[in-house]
Amino acid sequence: MVIHQRQHSAETLRKRQMYTRLWGGIVIAWSVIRTIIIWAALGSYGFNPWIYLSIDLVCSTIDAFTTPKMVLRFIDDHYRSACKWGALSLVAYVTPDIYIFEGTRTLPTKVIVILCLVIGAMLSLAVITIVRKIRVGRAARAEALARAAVRTRA
Repeated sequence: MVIHQRQHSAETLRKRQMYTRLWGGIVIAWSVIRTIIIWAALGSYGFNPWIYLSIDLVCSTIDAFTTPKMVLRFIDDHYRSACKWGALSLVAYVTPDIYIFEGTRTLPTKVIVILCLVIGAMLSLAVITIVRKIRVGRAARAEALARAAVRTRA
């Protein structure tokens, strides 16, 4: 089976690169902010912010690379590739949260519930945001294809 790659305009490729870099910067900045917040909340339970920050920066760098790849693959209808990038992105996204539970001493049930609610809410927000970006990207791609089809007929 031969898969034909769609050619994108230079403008589209430039925008994609700019948004990918912007996403990377936001993800890395959020990693530092999240470490400070979690350290303040869980420092008395044996939470080591330096280990967490190290794990989170590595995972955030991976996420900053994989999430845009996944979104762009979905926009371009490359579902198998998008799922592979999505799986990598999901692992990178949850690994720092796993350290929170593994790297602390016994957490009170109330703290565990709050952490799980926050993690669930953030994951839901991430999924909603990604789905919206895919829909917007597909609409823009469909519009560009329609304009190109009109130009070739004229």
